[in-house]
Amino acid sequence: MSTAEPWRDVSFRRGSVALQTLRGEGAAPYGGFNVGGHVGDAWTHVEANRNRLADRFGAPVVFPTQVHGVRCIEVTSETQSDAVEADACFTGLVYQPIGILTADCLPVLFASSDQVACAHAGWRGLVGGVIEATLATFDTPSHVSCWLGPSIGPSQFEVGPEVIDAFLTKQHQWRRFFRSSERAGHAYADLPGLAADILNQAGVLDIHRMDACTVSDPSLWYSYRRDGVTGRMATCIMRTE
Repeated sequence: MSTAEPWRDVSFRRGSVALQTLRGEGAAPYGGFNVGGHVGDAWTHVEANRNRLADRFGAPVVFPTQVHGVRCIEVTSETQSDAVEADACFTGLVYQPIGILTADCLPVLFASSDQVACAHAGWRGLVGGVIEATLATFDTPSHVSCWLGPSIGPSQFEVGPEVIDAFLTKQHQWRRFFRSSERAGHAYADLPGLAADILNQAGVLDIHRMDACTVSDPSLWYSYRRDGVTGRMATCIMRTE
């Protein structure tokens, strides 16, 4: 990876290309490579960064407007970036990049022989079923490969009883993904662990994990939990065959 490139290439499935952007060099709060247009940064800055992504892929990346929900939309040749509210998207088109934005929530990439997808999986999305909704767009989950990107890690993601109850009401066995914290009724949650378990239960066998904590490394990642006002990273994927 060139030091001039504010992203890391992701390789987890033949027939697709993917990347994970970094914070980039630059002053707080937006750093050098913010791609989120809704966080207060100048649009000219965001647009320039998105244009660099378009140059990397050879076409503009389509991003849905995320609302911490579970809707998964199909991206066609007519879909415009930021035009539709959804927290996941998929496409069977070749050379059409798609992406989602994060700053602590877990980005998840999906790829099969004829389709790619991406999902924004914070705790609300995970418990609500955004991964299941995305997998439902594929014919055979066992033929899907997945990649879990950088997110708030299990040593940093302290949650209250409402979050714990939401998960344990759905599946009591998920208790193993919560470690008690010093505060009564609170616990540290393992988002990547929960996501991997959801994928396993759905029949996905090929799961790759980055295991990077956004909160713990301000030199690489944006983190809403750490900074409040901050930029957004992009996790993008494109089918190539």
